[in-house]
Amino acid sequence: MIRFIVVFGVFILFLHAQNTVLYYALAEPLGNNARKIGQLNNEALSASDAAITGDFCNDVKKALSKGERLATSSVINENALSLYLLQLRSLSQRQEQIYQLYRKSLMDAIETNDQKRFEQLASIELEPLHQPRVRSDVLAFYQKNFPEHSILNLENLSKEQALEVKSIQFAMDQEQAYEEHLKILKRSQVQQLKKTTVIGSRNSVLMSAETTPKGGVVFEAENLNPYRVTLTLDIASISNLSSTARLPLSIELAGYSKKSVLELVRLDSTKPVNYQASYGWVRGSSVVHHNDDYLYTLPFAKGTGVYVSQGYNGGLSHKGLTAYAIDFPLPIGTPVYAAREGIVVGSEGANSLGGATPEYRRYANYVIIEHEDGTMGNYYHLRQGGTAVKIGEKVKKGQLIAYSGNTGYTSGSHLHFSVSTVDPISMRRPMNLPVKIQTVQGIVTNPRQGDRYTVL
Repeated sequence: MIRFIVVFGVFILFLHAQNTVLYYALAEPLGNNARKIGQLNNEALSASDAAITGDFCNDVKKALSKGERLATSSVINENALSLYLLQLRSLSQRQEQIYQLYRKSLMDAIETNDQKRFEQLASIELEPLHQPRVRSDVLAFYQKNFPEHSILNLENLSKEQALEVKSIQFAMDQEQAYEEHLKILKRSQVQQLKKTTVIGSRNSVLMSAETTPKGGVVFEAENLNPYRVTLTLDIASISNLSSTARLPLSIELAGYSKKSVLELVRLDSTKPVNYQASYGWVRGSSVVHHNDDYLYTLPFAKGTGVYVSQGYNGGLSHKGLTAYAIDFPLPIGTPVYAAREGIVVGSEGANSLGGATPEYRRYANYVIIEHEDGTMGNYYHLRQGGTAVKIGEKVKKGQLIAYSGNTGYTSGSHLHFSVSTVDPISMRRPMNLPVKIQTVQGIVTNPRQGDRYTVL
């Protein structure tokens, strides 16, 4: 319902600028759903509910006919168009009422153990079946009472649920990876570690703690990377010390910078002090503002046709903070081009390993580009030796930056592309952002699995 209203509003804004066939296209989703709803019969529903669904299906047919007439009319009738749009909105509301009847009928069939009625209802793939609570109850009843697995629709639904469970586990693995707590060192240890630190490694942002003359503790952070980072200092326990800032403390550090970030003041000079502290960091900033009007290009050569294996809110790994990412399955060695201009702030191409389990995550090769608005463009799973740019290099939109591969946490060769900032809630993890991509087929705002596009 909400999705329809959003689409409804967008179409009103652009209706006169688009081809008149859009008048008809507005009703097509309702038409597709009405065809499914029309399969419900008197055995599956009560007589009164069946009458409601029948009236709805007839009214959708009339709306489709009206939309077709508007689409083929040479003159725009403003009054007819307004009435048509209002009719579609009303039909969308009625569709939601029918979905409620459908859910209630399903639950009644489960509660009364009416297997025949359950099969009639569950064999029709309507939107409520995909709602987690309904799906869980339906699959539990199905697996208990239909050992022969005779309902194809529910077999697919079972796969959907299994994939979602896998996605949740993937998200938990990601959370654990980013929640890594790093040890706070003495300044003498920091100087020693800096000699071997690699840009982008977990130890490329260092935190040290030293005792003050009055018995307190002062913390100093140093960022050895060329890009800004968001650092979070955690203090799990504290005794006879008072913090000069609210804890946990999250701050930003510019590239190649160092500064004192916190002091713990000793309260009683006659008593001992004690604390337990750790820290973590993530590339980027939480306060940058993405330029939502910017049109990205697909990260491949002009004229190339590409396929989306996982788009926004994808079934496997594009969930939560990582929802807005796109996977493109590619042969290893496919040239990758910058989707937006910027400065290279991350480049790793030494790794050769890849696999479908979390322990391979650290072996991903990548190129990361910081854009003018402070967001990061991320190009992951590159082949060994597959980076064509260096940290600090300015790149233009459409410039060759890398070659695709199969390194890191991956089940097959592909390019993972996303644009990110830092999650302002946790301050510990990157958060992907939705972007607009210009293609031969038009401007893409919601890439989905199975979509095919051509690079403009």
